[in-house]
Amino acid sequence: MTIVVATVVLVGFTGTPTGPHLSQALEPDLPKIPSSSPLAPSSTPSASATSTPLSPYDTLVLSHSPVAYWPISSGGGVVADVSGRGHHATRMSEQTTNTFAPNGDKVMKFDGVDDYLSIPSSSDFSIATTGNLTWEGWIRPSTLQFPHASSGDYVAWMGKCRDYAPSCEWEARMYSASNPQGRCSRLSAYAFNPNAGLGSGASWQPTCSLDLAGRWLHVVATYTTKSTPSSCSSAYPGQINIWVNGIPWNADIHRPTGCMSQYSIVPVAGSSPLLIGTMSRSNWFAGAIGKVAIYNRLLTQTEIRSHYKAMTEQNPVGSCGNTCTLC
Repeated sequence: MTIVVATVVLVGFTGTPTGPHLSQALEPDLPKIPSSSPLAPSSTPSASATSTPLSPYDTLVLSHSPVAYWPISSGGGVVADVSGRGHHATRMSEQTTNTFAPNGDKVMKFDGVDDYLSIPSSSDFSIATTGNLTWEGWIRPSTLQFPHASSGDYVAWMGKCRDYAPSCEWEARMYSASNPQGRCSRLSAYAFNPNAGLGSGASWQPTCSLDLAGRWLHVVATYTTKSTPSSCSSAYPGQINIWVNGIPWNADIHRPTGCMSQYSIVPVAGSSPLLIGTMSRSNWFAGAIGKVAIYNRLLTQTEIRSHYKAMTEQNPVGSCGNTCTLC
């Protein structure tokens, strides 16, 4: 039996987060898994799965040993984790539609109203488990002014912090083009203490003239508590970094942003489920999402760039200073 995997490409931003305030998190969708794959049936919701063959992009991602990988290629009630670790997602909306990633793989469109996927909590999704965590995904926002955004005009397109305290961990965020903080279309990766509150983060802030609506963005974030830049306080060890379409943010320009010490963050593994399409079910990403993977190690820049090239057949082109550009 063959597995079908869908790929989504994300186009990105750079920026410097100054700490979001949190208050509330989600569940995903499955293709058929070969009988040789040791997926745990106990965590799989009862729903029919659609079988799709793995693409070269999927094969490359799996060769880098993710602890979870959701191509998000089917429209059924269960979205498969094809990593073999059994972290299947449940689709929490009644209707879904599909679109296509840059390589032609099917991925899912989220309506920005109530579409999301939910995956049961696992230590595989926590920074504290190994001291290292990477997440990646391909996103394509359908608008740059999200209709169901937070009061700060941002949405979480993924996160492990559904109910905020006492089990908050991390968030993948995108800001609307117009927002009170002036963070036009910023893409951010945040880490939180269990009780939520202000989070330390890394931000890919695009130039405000860069139109990201309808553009595929490959967003990758890494978290570590095992190394601390000299420009960060070692009292709260660790750092966060972010890439969009293979282009890394310029961390040195934005310190203390990107330091765990910015808001005294000590990551703790919690019980929140992982949600895709939202984080707390209080704001909602509108657009396509696919090819979401999580690793219990730090992806290298070479690996990140290889994923972008495998999806687009192009080398990453762009740069980041105070703001970022893409070509």
